[in-house]
Amino acid sequence: MTNIPLPGLERLLVACEKYPVRAKLRKPWGGAPTAGTLLLGKPVDPILAAVYSRLGGLHLDHDLFIEPCDEQVNGLLMVNEEQSDWPEPFRSLLIFGCRDGLSYTYATVPSLADARGFQPVVEVDPYEDIYALPIASNVDRFFDTYARYLELVYEMPDFSEDRGTWPVFPWHVPEIIATDRELMGMIVEGRFDSLMFQEGAAARRGNEEIRNWIARLRAASP
Repeated sequence: MTNIPLPGLERLLVACEKYPVRAKLRKPWGGAPTAGTLLLGKPVDPILAAVYSRLGGLHLDHDLFIEPCDEQVNGLLMVNEEQSDWPEPFRSLLIFGCRDGLSYTYATVPSLADARGFQPVVEVDPYEDIYALPIASNVDRFFDTYARYLELVYEMPDFSEDRGTWPVFPWHVPEIIATDRELMGMIVEGRFDSLMFQEGAAARRGNEEIRNWIARLRAASP
């Protein structure tokens, strides 16, 4: 399974070379988790395992951070231990990355693995009423989506280094997320509903924003 093609990861690395994105890569580690092994009771996604067989972590300056997993630190284990107090179904997610300097995390959803064991990816917002947005049908598609996001940002006619002017990922780029047809099918089927929508009056505004976002995704879907 370590021979799984990773065109999405390759596209992301090419984008980092093409644009002024400082990327720090760690060397792969032979002790990294393999496909299907359990990490705190959660099966490691085969594509994520393939990623760690090729690099021991990735850090894009002030942006995407993929947890290090090498001889020095097992960040994959540490970050999942830190979130062990999350309520279900979020506690059963397998976190593998985050937005640098923020609490937004990227995680796979083991319970939604397909026949190959490939798990979809969500972005978790734990700040108030915890919820998660589906952003890719698998880990490599996540890297492809993020590469497309960087391409969009750096090719904007009015591009600025001021990150406050950038579209927010994933909220402001439904046209990129919607190209993932497998993900869109899962969203339409309601397979992420328990992660997206929360109960109670305090969550109503957030639920409405998510419904509006899904409507924009469906409108942008090819």
